[in-house]
Amino acid sequence: MSAFLGPIHYWLYNKIQLQEDFTKALLQSDPALYQELDSLCGEAERRPLEEVIDTGNIHGWLQGQILIAESRFALGITRLLDKSTADLKTLKAIACDFGSGRPIQAASAPEVYKALQDLLLDGMPCDHVNQLEEQDDSHVTWRQAIDLHGSHWEKIGGNGAHYYELRTSLVSGMLKDSGFVFEKNGSVFTIKGQA
Repeated sequence: MSAFLGPIHYWLYNKIQLQEDFTKALLQSDPALYQELDSLCGEAERRPLEEVIDTGNIHGWLQGQILIAESRFALGITRLLDKSTADLKTLKAIACDFGSGRPIQAASAPEVYKALQDLLLDGMPCDHVNQLEEQDDSHVTWRQAIDLHGSHWEKIGGNGAHYYELRTSLVSGMLKDSGFVFEKNGSVFTIKGQA
């Protein structure tokens, strides 16, 4: 990455911000737990990027913010479910509602795919997490080459499958009125037009 702030840095920081907004929405039933994440995982940086980033280590600073965001999400959800103050079904409904508040309107499946890549946090661009397999106007299929999320859950004894269930609900909410659906089959994901 560049030694100067550019569009890619704002793009990535916005994805980190959305992840933190999502975490906060899912933990709305336990605000004390959400606050506790500051001391357990590090504080989520919410100020404008140009005010907080370490310009001497842009890549490292952004990588650190991704680590904080992923850790906060994994630990927050795991603790919430362990405390039985919410169940996965309720959290999936919250995730879907959160997504429907951020609707994706697109004319083709590749446009939907690009919108998701602009919103969802999948590590650094150099990680090359998602690899396209097929695409035309009505569908896009891609494979997740690396699972950057699961290790955060495993480290704390959580269930990484919860991450993907919540993310699927989030994306389903985003696509609710778009004419497209999102499917996950193992590490393969598909967006396709509704019949």
